[in-house]
Parts: sequence; C-alpha cells; structure tokens
Amino acid sequence: MPMTAKTLSSFASGLLLAAAVCAIVYFTGPQQATSTKAEEKPTVEELKSLLAAEGYVVHTEEEWNNAVAEAKKSNEKVSEQPKEEAKPEVKEEKKEEPAKPVVNKTTITVSEGMTSYEVGKALISAKIISGDAWDFANLVEKKGVAKYLKLGTYEINSDMTTDEIISTIFNKK
Repeated sequence: MPMTAKTLSSFASGLLLAAAVCAIVYFTGPQQATSTKAEEKPTVEELKSLLAAEGYVVHTEEEWNNAVAEAKKSNEKVSEQPKEEAKPEVKEEKKEEPAKPVVNKTTITVSEGMTSYEVGKALISAKIISGDAWDFANLVEKKGVAKYLKLGTYEINSDMTTDEIISTIFNKK
C-alpha cells in the first residue's frame, strides 16, 4: 500500500495524540516518587544502640584518645620492668614439643563433566593443596594428562605431592 499524504498525516496525528496523552498522564498522574515521606534520620543514641546490638563498641573521640593513652602507659610500664626477671620464666615455659604438621584428608568424587580446574578448586577447599585452581589446572595441562581425568572416588591427603595427586586422579591407562 503506497504512502499517500492522507495516510502520512493520519499517522503523524496519531503519534501526536499519543504523545499528548502520555504527557498529560505524566504531569497530572499520581506523584508517588515525589510525595513519599522522607525517612527521619536516627538519633545518635539510636545509632549507638543499633551498633551495640550488632556487636560493635562505640566510643567518642575523647574516650578513644584516653584508651590509647592508657594503653601506651601500660606498655611503658611493662618495658620499664627489669628484663632479668622475665627471661628465666619465659625460657622455662617455652619447653614444648614441636607441633606435628596437620595432615588434611579428603575424599574427592570425580563425576562426568568435571574439569581439572574444578578438581583443583575441590582440593584447595579441602586444604590439600595451596595456591590457585588455575595453577593446578595449568600444571595438569603441562603434564598432558588433562584429558585422562578418571571418574570415581579418591582419597587424597595433604602429605601427597602434587604429582602423586595428579597421577592418582588423572591416569593414561
């Protein structure tokens, strides 16, 4: 259907009418956004009680400065005490066995569709390896075994080297 002058003017009149209706509704309609009541600001005491309820301690600047000054005084008093008296006590108390290294153990289930990155994330979250999951995935890729991820459940511990972990979970067989 060809565009005639009559059709074009009818179309323009319709657009003009629609714009006029929208303008009327916009300017005379309900003014919810501008007529909402502004929230009252809480008082200092209300703020303090809210923070205290959340576990915070609120001090004025003067209280804080007094606490800092008192802490400095107590540190000076400790440093003024003769060091000869404190040394023998410290030496006797420190006779303890060296702490055994913590060995973390976990069971990892490799399911279909998992990637070496996801295996690395699981090992890091179980505190078996440290670092980044991308580092683990890159190491697996460098070894050329990324496509040999075996489905199954594996018991892994932090005593194992990264190479042992990779050879356990990724196998070319």
